[in-house]
Amino acid sequence: MPFRKSAKIIPYEMKKLGTYLKQLRDEAGLSIREAARKSELAPSYLFKIEKGDTFSTLSIHTILKLSKFYNIPIGALLKEVGLIDSDEYDLPDFPQYLRAKYHLSPQAIRDMEMAKEIVEKKYKK
Repeated sequence: MPFRKSAKIIPYEMKKLGTYLKQLRDEAGLSIREAARKSELAPSYLFKIEKGDTFSTLSIHTILKLSKFYNIPIGALLKEVGLIDSDEYDLPDFPQYLRAKYHLSPQAIRDMEMAKEIVEKKYKK
């Protein structure tokens, strides 16, 4: 039986990060080239990140660039993919997230914050 080179193992968190970043790009309606240009990354590198194939080369600087580009706080981004699990990052910067993600008016954001407070009071932990 000939020796076969084993498939590269992609850490779960890197795969999840790539999937999440691709989802954000798709939701923004951007091609990989557009997103790469706007986030100041090479398209081939962004493609590798989205495939989860950059574990040994992904820097915190690159994660910060992507976090800023997608308007997602870095703590929320890291929590989403399972790299941190602290509750202190639950819904950070909620108004900014709503404004960036859904382009809501200030009044709509205030209404959402009020609704969030009501739900939190009603369903205390």
